[in-house]
Amino acid sequence: MQGRPLDRPTVLLVEDDSDTLETFATVLREEFRVFVARSGAHALAVAEELGWDADIIVVDLNLGDGLRGDQFVERYRERTKYRTPVIVVSGAPRAYERARGIRPQAVLDKPVDVNELLRKVNLLVRARRT
Repeated sequence: MQGRPLDRPTVLLVEDDSDTLETFATVLREEFRVFVARSGAHALAVAEELGWDADIIVVDLNLGDGLRGDQFVERYRERTKYRTPVIVVSGAPRAYERARGIRPQAVLDKPVDVNELLRKVNLLVRARRT
């Protein structure tokens, strides 16, 4: 990634379900620096702390009250100078249709196989860093 040493890649994980958030974060932390947010507003604050410079975003579409996941991604992209890959994880009906507007690199249906999530994150981070 530009301007940053080749340390462990940064994942911004946005998920409102505590159990899912904990499971994903635990698996991803084996290989990545993981920053978590439980809502769209929280995700904007974390993204600002990261300088809008995550290596990848893993986001749920339904985040409870406030910003949806796709709305967060739109706002993130308005502020970053990088083309940050996005993986949508969702159990929402019509998730593919809803996510299409933000052009994610992958959409994974819940319940998500954590090994598949880890594989997708690795592939996208590797592609971004080359």
